Amino acid sequence: MWVTAILLIIVWLCIPLPDTRHDYSRILYGEDGRMMSATISKDQQWCFPLDEKIPEPLKDCIIIYEDEYFRYHPGVNPISMVKAIISHLKTGNKLRGASTIPMQVMRMKSKNLNRTYFNKIIEIIFALKYSLITRDETIIQEWCTIAPFGGNTIGVKAAALRYFGRPLDRLSWAEYALLAVMPNGPTHATLSKNRNVLKFKRDFLLKKMHSQGYFNAEELLLYLGEEIPFETKNIPQHGYHLLRYLTGRYPDQYIFRTTLNSEIQLKSFELLSRETEFLKLDDIKNIAVTIIDIRNNKLLAYHGNGPSQSGNFSYVDVAQAPRSYGSLLKPLLYAHALETSTFLPNEMIADIPTAIGDFQPENFDKKYRGAVPLEEMIIQSLNVPSVRLLNTVGLHGFYDLIKYLDIKYLQKGADHYGLSIILGGGETSLWELSRIYKGLAQNYSGIADPFRDIQILKQNIPVKSKTAFAFSPFTIDHLIKAMSDLSRPREEKSWQIFTNDYKVAWKTGTSFGHKDAWAMGFNGHYMVGVWVGNEGGEGRFDLTGISKAAPVMFKIFNILPENRWFGSIPRYASKEIISICNESGKITGPLCKNKTNLTIEKSSFKYQQCNYHQEVMLSRNQLRLSPACHVNAVLKDTFFVLPSYMEYYYKQSNTSYKVLPPLDPLCQQSEASCKIIYPLNDIKIFLPKENESKLNHLIAKAYHRQNGAVLHWFLDGQYLSSTNNQPHDCLLKAGIGQHILMITDQWGNMDEVNFDILNEHKTNK
Repeated sequence: MWVTAILLIIVWLCIPLPDTRHDYSRILYGEDGRMMSATISKDQQWCFPLDEKIPEPLKDCIIIYEDEYFRYHPGVNPISMVKAIISHLKTGNKLRGASTIPMQVMRMKSKNLNRTYFNKIIEIIFALKYSLITRDETIIQEWCTIAPFGGNTIGVKAAALRYFGRPLDRLSWAEYALLAVMPNGPTHATLSKNRNVLKFKRDFLLKKMHSQGYFNAEELLLYLGEEIPFETKNIPQHGYHLLRYLTGRYPDQYIFRTTLNSEIQLKSFELLSRETEFLKLDDIKNIAVTIIDIRNNKLLAYHGNGPSQSGNFSYVDVAQAPRSYGSLLKPLLYAHALETSTFLPNEMIADIPTAIGDFQPENFDKKYRGAVPLEEMIIQSLNVPSVRLLNTVGLHGFYDLIKYLDIKYLQKGADHYGLSIILGGGETSLWELSRIYKGLAQNYSGIADPFRDIQILKQNIPVKSKTAFAFSPFTIDHLIKAMSDLSRPREEKSWQIFTNDYKVAWKTGTSFGHKDAWAMGFNGHYMVGVWVGNEGGEGRFDLTGISKAAPVMFKIFNILPENRWFGSIPRYASKEIISICNESGKITGPLCKNKTNLTIEKSSFKYQQCNYHQEVMLSRNQLRLSPACHVNAVLKDTFFVLPSYMEYYYKQSNTSYKVLPPLDPLCQQSEASCKIIYPLNDIKIFLPKENESKLNHLIAKAYHRQNGAVLHWFLDGQYLSSTNNQPHDCLLKAGIGQHILMITDQWGNMDEVNFDILNEHKTNK
């Protein structure tokens, strides 16, 4: 007999307890502990894991109502069990009552809903073992986590939010009492029906609690007078997209305590809601925003998408979606050119019609400026100088920088993207660009490893990045100066309305076809990134960074507290002073008159000396003399002279540019003064057909320094026409194949280029 008893005890101890785990909802908290968002579980229930302490009033209500002797029995209350059996024998009703809290937990864990003698016996066996090995506090915690509260609401945490719209620690005694009675008959626990039943049960419990001295009679009357809620509340959804993003990164985690600033998250969402209404007028439906604290690398606000047309929110997280980034990599190219000592900050770069292979970039305004300082490439966001700069410094070297920075979605290799990579020829996300622009700000502040990942979770500080890359103080100093410059291009003529009392370094971007509008900006405290467009990729008229994204970005800056510029400038490791030509931006040459000093960290053999100045002999009539007539000169002067193909466009946009004086007609000209501007030498051109048998014609352009000069045009050795007005244009009727175009003037000066006309089949290879 004793052996049998021992064997039964051993078997009892070896029987595993039911451990059917609920699939929990996922919750996102702000840095202050405020719930920002939650998602329903896989089985379509609101069931939140309890990681906080259960309030004592709620615990007392549950014990008094469900299992008054919870702290005294071993998992089963024999007195209650005997009473239930006697009641059943007298009335003939199904066995009910006598279930202790441990028995209820075992029943809920085994998901055994059938109330039979056999199931009740199994519950008793499990409850005895469960109480033996589990602390009382843990049993109550589990009951509160998995108890049903009507509909698809599971657990006290979800019930408090859905019925009262507040967390557990902010409820009244009446609300705790209502939560305690709802699982006793959860199928009837509905607010729209059975309200009287719920109120009767709640009031019964409140009176019992009063009788046991939990509160006085005056408080009882106050609690009895509280209304039962009329409807369920909506779970907050102020960080839905970030929650979905974190769920993808951490699939086994249910609670996310983030660095989000609740106030900034809510204020920025309200702002986006208003802005979305304006954007809808232009049939633009979507917007995404990120806000980052520069000083401590923390995410403050994240909106993967704005409110939808229905007033809710779109489920698509555009902040993580790969999109064409327009001009947003130009600051990196500028920095790369300075970092490799290939260019100086204000060195001139050509802005002229350009064709590199079959790639022919154009500026946003379809105009050319001849030549611009390198900083203007950033300030005016010019495409042609950017492509020419990238071609000069090297595509593969620049792509190495992209790899160092580990920019997501730009991983197909330099040759895949080509030079168009600098104009949005690839794709990346707002999230990635936010990390890069945050990195520029931290780089300027001297923070170590500036381009590392952004911290999202409070207890999860990002590890050091693979390369810990950072630009030199010289490079980042001049880059941020260019990005915070107050001048903006012509197409950005309305930018002044976005100015603030504080300084911001910023850059806009617009993708090809006006499908994506971007604005990225930062100061010494915040980085704000904005994307505007349609998640389906539809382009819209005037969907540009400056017209649609920049206004939103600056409005966001306006609602952020404590905006400030950086407290100090980058500290150079070493300093060297060099002389720079004010006009060309290059190292001073022997003929440069206007000079300035530039502080750099190290000199480089790659820097080029200015060769844009020309010494000119003038006659008594201030006319220019060719070398053959220098003996007749009465004055020598120095002029800043750009190459003719640059000068033609430069003097149109720079009225202060002083052209060379005309040549003295009495002195024979012996220098080259004419230049074919288009087509460029060795260019390959595709001319679309007007019809099946006829190609469109090509308009060639040339420039002559001498006003009134006559240019004679020859194609493949055959005379075409003569022109005598600036600009010199000539219509070329050239067929498919290789051609030679030549011009000559009345003094014998000439220029010549080779070009190819391609057919459609060859171009599409």
